[in-house]
Amino acid sequence: MFDILITNMIRKNLYFSPDRKINASYFDGEVIIREIFSESDSNDQEVYFVEFINGALTTVHYHESEQFLIPLSGNGVIGEFTLKPSSTLTDLKWENFSVRSLMVGEIVLIRPHSLHIHGALPGQNFSHIAIRKMFEQKLEENSLVSSRTQTVWAFDMIQKLSNTKESSVILDQLNRVSNKINENILSWLKSK
Repeated sequence: MFDILITNMIRKNLYFSPDRKINASYFDGEVIIREIFSESDSNDQEVYFVEFINGALTTVHYHESEQFLIPLSGNGVIGEFTLKPSSTLTDLKWENFSVRSLMVGEIVLIRPHSLHIHGALPGQNFSHIAIRKMFEQKLEENSLVSSRTQTVWAFDMIQKLSNTKESSVILDQLNRVSNKINENILSWLKSK
């Protein structure tokens, strides 16, 4: 009675899915990303299994669509903030900096265009599933137009702000931003 064959189902294994090459400028520390679902097998969602090793974090970034994080193991952290009016990321004038733990059993929804970081607590390992909508539909001149949503990383923001392709200049500014993130995380940990 329940032996119905579903031919449209695609099954993947988190631990044996292919590694995705990462841009080291988008992470602080060692990170392994396994691509579970992408455009090649999903019409709408991308799904990644991300492992953060020994306190590794993402750098600051935002997504043009919502993102869900589902912690699987270890102790993680998520930080979110806004920029003060008429300031930029590299001015280090941030408001509403909020740091929270990411614990197994929780599911976190990150709103579009929200500047944030996530990863492992200092000295620990952490893993999560990340799910994000790949395409956004907009009505333009009475036609529904689909466009690929992007993730915008601090490296790319800094490159645009500084109007340079010189990686040493960009990485210097990125390190300043990452140091401020780490200071906020350590301050949050001390206050717990």
